[in-house]
Amino acid sequence: MRVSLTSISLCLWSFGMQSPAAAESATLLPVEVTAPRETAGSTLGLDLPGTTGSRLGLTARETPASVSSLGAADIAERSLTRAQDVAVRMPGITEAPAPGNGGTSLVARGFAGHSSVAQMVDGTRLIVASGTITYPFSTWPMESVEVLRGPASVLYGDGAIGAAVNYVTKRPAFGTPQREAFLSVGSFGSVQGGVGLRGPINDVLAYSVYLDAEKSDGYRQFMDTQRHNYALALAVRASPDLNVTLSLDGGVNDDARYFGTPLRNGVLDERLRRTNFNVADSVVQYDDRIWRAKVDWQAAAGVRLRNETYHLTTDRHWRNAEAYAFNAAGTAVNRSDYLEILHDQQQAGNRLDAAFDGHLGGMKNRFIVGLDWYRTRLLHTNNSPYGGASTVDPFNFVPGGFISPVPTLPGRASELQTTALFAENALDLTKEWKLVAGLRSDRMELDTTDLRTGVNLVKKYSPVTGRLGAVWSPSEALSLYGQFGTGTDPLSGALSLPGGGNTFDLTKGRQVEVGAKGAVPAVRGEWTVALYKIEKRNLLSRDAGNPNLSQQVGQQSSTGIELAFAAEPVRGWTIDANAALLRARYDAFKELVSGALVSRDGNTPTGVPERTASIWTTYRFLPQWQAGFGARYVGARQGNTANTTQLPSYVVLDASLAYDHSRNLKLGLAVKNLADRDYALAGTANARWLLGAPRTVQLTARATF
Repeated sequence: MRVSLTSISLCLWSFGMQSPAAAESATLLPVEVTAPRETAGSTLGLDLPGTTGSRLGLTARETPASVSSLGAADIAERSLTRAQDVAVRMPGITEAPAPGNGGTSLVARGFAGHSSVAQMVDGTRLIVASGTITYPFSTWPMESVEVLRGPASVLYGDGAIGAAVNYVTKRPAFGTPQREAFLSVGSFGSVQGGVGLRGPINDVLAYSVYLDAEKSDGYRQFMDTQRHNYALALAVRASPDLNVTLSLDGGVNDDARYFGTPLRNGVLDERLRRTNFNVADSVVQYDDRIWRAKVDWQAAAGVRLRNETYHLTTDRHWRNAEAYAFNAAGTAVNRSDYLEILHDQQQAGNRLDAAFDGHLGGMKNRFIVGLDWYRTRLLHTNNSPYGGASTVDPFNFVPGGFISPVPTLPGRASELQTTALFAENALDLTKEWKLVAGLRSDRMELDTTDLRTGVNLVKKYSPVTGRLGAVWSPSEALSLYGQFGTGTDPLSGALSLPGGGNTFDLTKGRQVEVGAKGAVPAVRGEWTVALYKIEKRNLLSRDAGNPNLSQQVGQQSSTGIELAFAAEPVRGWTIDANAALLRARYDAFKELVSGALVSRDGNTPTGVPERTASIWTTYRFLPQWQAGFGARYVGARQGNTANTTQLPSYVVLDASLAYDHSRNLKLGLAVKNLADRDYALAGTANARWLLGAPRTVQLTARATF
């Protein structure tokens, strides 16, 4: 839903030539809107305005793309306390977590990792540092989680070919004061609690305060966690047309220090399911803070100006033994990769946009143009080249301490500065037809210095991305759409240069998508179906004529279908289900293996499941009682580019029971991984698995006051 340069010129002309009567009648559709879900427990909400699929406040039905969301009430109903756990309930979204990536990495439409699936807070992009994002992690201050699947670079810049996930936070409200709190206790010594307050101070000021904390002993040694999260905001209504919001969001996370369980002869040994092979003085710590100042001004009828200035500070520290493998006899575990890494990251930026709501040739037209600028700096400190090694008895494990023959010193300083001009347009050609388009032009400069050798490299990028789509709504119950979009991804993360040089460009992607969205009034239901093909070009691949030379000649593609259905067939019974099937392949990709060139053409990319499905259903069997049941299926994932090993598929079952004690007090019992299955979230196939959580039980009390 972006606009071509021709459309920009036409729209600016149309607003400039608009008659006074038309200007007075034009009213701007607000963009930042939150509302209750139309179908309880649904990830669809086709007629609710969103903030992620477009900056124009289009509903999901009006958007020629795949958009899903889950609101705060539904997040609480499913007892989802981690931000990324909400995203993986959406069609086609899975996870590939590891402590090294912050435990937040996602997979979408055949593309894995932070360099292909963007994550934002209220539309502000979090820049990836060395493959890592560590905020947000708590769902308590969230109004909703929204997902736009397919290339989103036209909205959010590079690194979004697979999808974009937006965490929408609760903000101050001038209406009725809202006060809420929760307390939860659960398995493995888990205790969580939070309080949320928002409302007016007077006619000019309003506030919001959301605080929560979590503590757990963990289900393995060294998996104890302590987390603290805060979201504070003050809104100033200077006039009926001018609002200013100041906010501070952040969290401190002493996270689990678990890097996986080694396989014994390629098989998980049941005796080691709860063993953690890390060292006793291991560390995984994150501290994130975001200051923001937002200005929203209704300058005139049909004209709205918005500006957001922000500053993000992130401090991260890892000190762990990260690699474990059994010896050939299967009697001992060899530990290696004793890594200590620190990130000192700062991101400052400003986004200004102007939105116009009017008419073009007598047709309703919505147009937005803006300027996005940000600068990100990273100081990367480490003990490279990473050494240290030890051998331990897996069945009489003594953890020992961290050892490193190399001191931990600053290694690299990087700075990425980006300036982007973006625009979107939505034109109602007729009552049934809507044309939406967009364009974004980025100017990026990456400056990186090796602090140990003094070598400085600078690389400039100038990507231009766009999207053009149309929506046809022959009736209120049916919409058909098609779109073509482009995007870019960095080869090795936004703040690093691939191969230690500055000769390579961004990878480029393009997508063709068609789909349908509709309603089934008889069961108070909604459904969506999407078919797509994405091609990602300019991957690094070995040259056939010179195997020692890497060139950007590789290509990867995925073709798939996604389906979603949400309904309330009878009063009190809701169902929300989705499934995704895709074919992901390396179209042109060659690797150097033991000095020989090996083609991976036709193989499936690593870490990508080609089959996923999810269902959540609830039934209110008595006026005060509700039961819930959910299941998630993730298909097998390839463990290497040769496709010789796989991470097995898995099914996770969840259940819940809720009791409404009164209008102001609700009690809930949630059981996750009901069958207590062992399953691999990520890993290296036949060597080491990062296992998911075992069965956990959680009792929660939620109160409003």
